[in-house]
Amino acid sequence: MSFIAPLFFVALAALAIPVLIHLIQREKKQVVRFPSLMFVQRIPYKSVRRRRIHNWLLLMVRLAALTLIVMAFARPFLQRQNAAVAGGGAREVVVLLDRSYSMGYGDRWERARAAAYDAIGGLGTGERGSVVLFSSGAEIALRSTGAADRGQLGAAVAAAAPADGATRYAPALKVAGSLLAESPLPRREVILISDFQRGGWRGEEGARLPSGTTLTPTPIGGATDQPNVTVTAVSLARSTFESQERMAVTAGVVNRSSRSLTAGQLTLEIGGRPLQTERLDVEANGSTSVTFAPVTVTGNNMRGTVRAGADALAADNAFNFVVSPVRPIRVIVVDRGGSGSAALYLTRALSIGDSPRFEATVRQPDAVSDDDLRRASVVVLNDVAVSTGLGRRLARFVEAGGGLLVAIGPRASWPQEADVLPATVEAPVDRTRGDPARVGALEYGHAVFEPFRAPRSGDFAAARIYGYRAVTPGPMAQVLARFDGGAPALVERRAGNGRVLLWASTLDLAWSDLPLKPVFLPFVHQAMRHLAAYAEPAPWLTVGQVLDASFGTDAAQQAGRVVLTPSGRRLPVDDEGSEVMELTEQGFYEVRGGQSGDSVLAVVASNVDPAESDLTVMDPREIVAATAGGSGGGGAGEGGVPLTPEAQERAQRLWWYLLAAGIVLLGADTVISNRLSKT
Repeated sequence: MSFIAPLFFVALAALAIPVLIHLIQREKKQVVRFPSLMFVQRIPYKSVRRRRIHNWLLLMVRLAALTLIVMAFARPFLQRQNAAVAGGGAREVVVLLDRSYSMGYGDRWERARAAAYDAIGGLGTGERGSVVLFSSGAEIALRSTGAADRGQLGAAVAAAAPADGATRYAPALKVAGSLLAESPLPRREVILISDFQRGGWRGEEGARLPSGTTLTPTPIGGATDQPNVTVTAVSLARSTFESQERMAVTAGVVNRSSRSLTAGQLTLEIGGRPLQTERLDVEANGSTSVTFAPVTVTGNNMRGTVRAGADALAADNAFNFVVSPVRPIRVIVVDRGGSGSAALYLTRALSIGDSPRFEATVRQPDAVSDDDLRRASVVVLNDVAVSTGLGRRLARFVEAGGGLLVAIGPRASWPQEADVLPATVEAPVDRTRGDPARVGALEYGHAVFEPFRAPRSGDFAAARIYGYRAVTPGPMAQVLARFDGGAPALVERRAGNGRVLLWASTLDLAWSDLPLKPVFLPFVHQAMRHLAAYAEPAPWLTVGQVLDASFGTDAAQQAGRVVLTPSGRRLPVDDEGSEVMELTEQGFYEVRGGQSGDSVLAVVASNVDPAESDLTVMDPREIVAATAGGSGGGGAGEGGVPLTPEAQERAQRLWWYLLAAGIVLLGADTVISNRLSKT
C-alpha cells in the first residue's frame, strides 16, 4: 500500500493521548468528617492504580479510530506496477483554440474552427470535453461537458472569433492543467489548435500539465506569401506656427511577406475622416517610414489613425493615436519687491523650454488672489515674508493638489498657523567669511535630481552659497540635498494631494551664485514638473496594457464615470478597486463622467501588438516537451496511458472506507465508555 500524502502520519503522535487518559487517577474518595483529627495518625497515601491500564478494549478502540482517520487523510492506494488504462478508456479532453489576431490571416480561423469541430466530434461515450479560448489570456468558453452535449461545445466554438490580443501559450496551458486536475477520468488529453507563432512561447513560463497528460498540437499554418503590411508605430513632431500648435505624423511600416509592395497607399485619418494619402512602397521583408504634412491640433482628445490598404491580415493595418494641445504649467512667482528684479532669474528660466511650456506670473505677496491660485499649478515664494492669511490660503492650495516651492532668504518667514512646510526655519548662517558652502549629498533617485544622475550632467558643487537658513526637518519630510556641513539644503514634504519643496537659500544672487550656473535652468524645470505632477500623456496604449480610468476632478465627474469600449460596451468604474481595467480591443476607449455619464473626460487609443504580425513558426514539440514531460502526442505506447498515483488513488477511493470505519469506531468508543461509567 502506498500513500499520496504520507506526511499526515505525523499526526499518529496523537495516539499517546488515549494512553495518558487511561493512566490518570480516577479513584473516588469518600470524605468522613471528624470533630477533631488531633488523635488520628497521619499515614501517607500511595496510589498504584495510575500505573496500570484498565479497560484495554476501550483503549484499543480509541487508538484504532485515530489510526484509521490519519490513514484516510494520507490518501492510501494499492500500488500496481503496470497500472494503465487501455486506449478505449474514457478521456477528459480540453480543446485550446488560439484566437489571437494573427489567426485572422487568410483562412486560418476557418481551418482552426474546423479542427476544433473534429476534436469535439471525436469524443466517445462517457468522455467529457472543455473549450478554452486564448490569446494574451485564457477564457473557459465551456467547462467539462459530456459527449452527449456536443452541440454545446460546437456552439461555443461557433460563437468565437479572433480577438485583438497577441498569442501567449502559458495562460492557456495553465487553465487546461487546472481543468484536468479536477477530472476523475483516468485519461487526460489537451488538443492545442494554433498557428504556433514563435513570439508566443519563450520557454520560461513554467506551465506544466498533470503527469500522464497527452498534449496533441494541431498546427494551423500554411503559406505566408500573401501581402501583409504592418503599421508598427507613429512619431509626433510638434511645432508652433502663427500661435497655432501643429503636428507632423511619421508612420513606420513593415512588410511581413516575401512579396514587395509597390504603389500602395497609406492614409492619415483625423477624427475618422481621411485627411492625407501618401504612396507606400515597401520591399519584401523590409521596412520604411512615411511622413505626412503637418496638421493643426484643433482641440483636446483629437483622434488620429494611420491606415494601410487591405491585405491578408487586417488587424495590423491601422495604428491609432490621440493628441491634445500641450497645456502649459502655470507658475506664480511671489516676489518680495515691487519691481520683480529678485525674480528675474526665475522668470527667465521659466520662459525657456516648450516640453512642457511654462507660463510665469510675478505677484507681490499682498496681490496673490484666489483666482491666481485656482489657475496656477505651482507657487514659488522667493524670500517672502508670508502673512497668516496668505499662509492659510497656500496651505489649502497645496492640500488640493498644488505645488509650492519656498526659497528661504534673510527676509523670509512663515506663519505657524499654516502647517505645510517640511521643516522649521531657524536663524541664518553666514558663509561670506572663509569658504562658501557647497551643495552635495543629492538624492539622485528623486525626480528633481534624476537628470543629474549621469556623469557630466551637471555639478551642483560648483555653486557657491554665501548664506542659508538653518532648518530642522519635520517627521514627514525627506531631505533631498545637503550643504557641505551636513545642514539640509532641499527638503520635501507631501501635504494632502500636493507637495512642498523648501530651499534653504535664495533663488537669486542675494545669497548664492546658483542662478549663474548651468544646473540652475534644468533644476528649476525639474522642480516645476515635479511640483505640478506633470506627466506627458501617452498618445496610445497596446492591447493587454492597463487603462487607468481615474479621471475627473470633482465628485460629480468621479461618481458617474464609465468606460465606453470601441465595441460600444459601457463599463462602470465607480466600484472600489475598479478604476483600472485591461485593454482588450483595438480602437478608442472613452472615459466619461458627469451625472448622465456623457461628459468625455479622456480618450485613450488602443493598438494591437505589432509583434503578433510576425508569423514566424516555432516547432510545437518545444511546448510538448516543456509542458507534458516529453510524452508528446502519441500517448504512452501500445500498453496504454500509465495511471499516475493520483489517478489510481481517485479510482480506488480507499480513504473513504478508512474514514467511515474510523467514525464507526468513535461511535463504539462513546457507547463503551458510557457503559463503563455506570459500573
